Amino acid sequence: MTQRAVVQYALKERAVEMREVPRPKMIKGHALVKVSQVAICGTDVHQYLNEHSWPVHVPVVLGHEFSGVVIDVADDVTSFAPGDRVVCESSSYICGQCQYCRSGRYHLCPSRERLGSMRDGAMTEIVRAPERCLHRIPTGLPLEKFTFTESCCIAYHAMAVHGHIRPGMSVAVLGCGFVGLMCVQFAKMQSANPIILTGITSAKARIELGEIFGATHLVLVDREDLRHLIPKIGDGLGVHIVVDASGKNITLKDAIDIVRPGGQILRVGWGPGAYNFSLDPLVHKEIHLQGVFSHNWEMWEAVIKMIASGALDLSPIRSYTLPLDRWQEGFESMNDNRHLKVVLEVNPPA
Repeated sequence: MTQRAVVQYALKERAVEMREVPRPKMIKGHALVKVSQVAICGTDVHQYLNEHSWPVHVPVVLGHEFSGVVIDVADDVTSFAPGDRVVCESSSYICGQCQYCRSGRYHLCPSRERLGSMRDGAMTEIVRAPERCLHRIPTGLPLEKFTFTESCCIAYHAMAVHGHIRPGMSVAVLGCGFVGLMCVQFAKMQSANPIILTGITSAKARIELGEIFGATHLVLVDREDLRHLIPKIGDGLGVHIVVDASGKNITLKDAIDIVRPGGQILRVGWGPGAYNFSLDPLVHKEIHLQGVFSHNWEMWEAVIKMIASGALDLSPIRSYTLPLDRWQEGFESMNDNRHLKVVLEVNPPA
């Protein structure tokens, strides 16, 4: 049997198309999940434009941020059964034996392969997922409420795990995509003040959401010089913690420029190309530069509880919903900033 799938077929710009692909077969330790919704992530757009800086094995079915219902499980799967409503981590393959896997930091496994880039992802009707990657959605809550869990976990990883935030510290979030906005919300939860969010004019609707999530200052960097503004905020020494969530390498220079001596930069976004600027300020300002990559089981469980309780509020996000066969419209609308988040409906809940 075959199924529809959004497939990246070559490492070229916009080398993506809808194809009929074989339905996945069951293998040990896995479940088959009927995809309800799959969100288009910023990293999917990078792959669509061939601007990614991570390995991609083509042809590959795109999509790693989804919710769905288990329809079958392997004989050795004990934690899930058909009918369970789930979300899924993106670490589709890990070795299970290295020190990172054994210590619970399997997202750093040297052999890790991600759903949607190195293993077939969820922009299709049925996806095969490892049992260890699945998380059950709480009873009584709508499936679609949890479609964005993966992106929320990245923000949680940055702000709650790696961020050295204490009440009253200043935080600047560079980039007003979904992850950037969630970083603002986590900064607000941790009583950061002020909280600065940056964006560009074409993404003005996005940046204005930042105020709802807790930003105290909104900066359109194509109209205002961020480096001139920062000395006027707080004690004038710079920002305690800067979150680079833009997906553009040049933004790291802005982060280095505005962070205070002894401050911290959390680099969440990534992109291709060289860094054509000096990193010497990292030394003489004694900046702590922290990369933030992916997530693990503990982070997922924490975020699911926060979404379920309403502690993490996603209600201001107005996603644009399309059927799977209009996937290209969704990719293009995210690329030109028309929409913050696009959701492709595959098998909507009855």
